Amino acid sequence: MHSVSLYEETIFLWGLTALLSIFTAVFLFLIVYQVLVGPLGEDPAPNWFFLFMSLLFLFMAINFRALSIKMTARSVIVGYGIFKRTIFWDNIERCYVDEVSSIRYGGWGIRIGRVKGKWRLVYNVIGGPRVVLSLKRGRFGEFVFSTRNPDEVMRVVRHMTGRMA
Repeated sequence: MHSVSLYEETIFLWGLTALLSIFTAVFLFLIVYQVLVGPLGEDPAPNWFFLFMSLLFLFMAINFRALSIKMTARSVIVGYGIFKRTIFWDNIERCYVDEVSSIRYGGWGIRIGRVKGKWRLVYNVIGGPRVVLSLKRGRFGEFVFSTRNPDEVMRVVRHMTGRMA
């Protein structure tokens, strides 16, 4: 069943993707150097370590290249690659713009924080506003995500939940 999208947004993280790609290339270079030229230093890391690190950074570069937001008739779906979170409309109590600094969450990406006694699951990017969804049930009391259009996101949430605040 294909669900009609009420709102869609993708925030590409070009700087992060470039940085992670550089780390991938460095570890690939190190394994190739060690295999073809010889050991790196007197106590070299094993080849599997360089291979593992290359694959890890490659996965992170691909998976975390963008934050996607999709709102359908059933739910809000926010995700970084394979790490997606689905919040159904009937579980949303209210929504508002997040006033807390990203530093409070320990930075950017997928984070967990506690604000005013409630646990928050946060999917955020560097800069820009975030929307908070207060939830009726679940492990987290609030779900927070970055968006370039908080007013439009909140308009759709309020329309779908029948709430004005």
